[in-house]
Amino acid sequence: MAVLLRWLALFLVAIVLAYEELQWRLAAVYALLGRLPILHQLETAVTRLPPYGALACFTLPTVFLFPLKLMAVYWLGGGYPMLGLSTMVAAKVAGTALVARIFQLTRPALLTIAWVRWIYDRVIALRAAAYQLWRSLPLVRWARQRWRRLKETVARRLTRAESAAASRNSSSTRGHHSAPTTPD
Repeated sequence: MAVLLRWLALFLVAIVLAYEELQWRLAAVYALLGRLPILHQLETAVTRLPPYGALACFTLPTVFLFPLKLMAVYWLGGGYPMLGLSTMVAAKVAGTALVARIFQLTRPALLTIAWVRWIYDRVIALRAAAYQLWRSLPLVRWARQRWRRLKETVARRLTRAESAAASRNSSSTRGHHSAPTTPD
């Protein structure tokens, strides 16, 4: 029973870590959007917020997405399960990614609040422990090793293909000069 509970816990950790990675990657998409002039100005203003202003900014995605989530629940109960579920998932993913981006922008201000710093330190420690546990699993070590080998193989093959293409190009241009044309 203990082994089953351990595997269940590891499975849940895997899901949480995969979801977290996805959200941070989506936050990077928001960062790219932040290069647009109007959004850049907004992000600059957010980074200048005082600590409790930054904390208030954190609640905005929840406030704005709550009506959409209510609509999703309405659709789920009203016989439109796919529409409701897809709306709920989209709102969750977009909202979490937006919160991740807001956190990236406001982290310095937020971490000046003592209780936020306390929670942050605990979450980071828990996350590090979860990653260490995950990476210590034999299956994960094997998969990471295979992935590393695959990347090395692909890189070697690309390098060889580029070298072959370069040598073909240089040999095809040598000695094949067209004869000058003479006017009739």
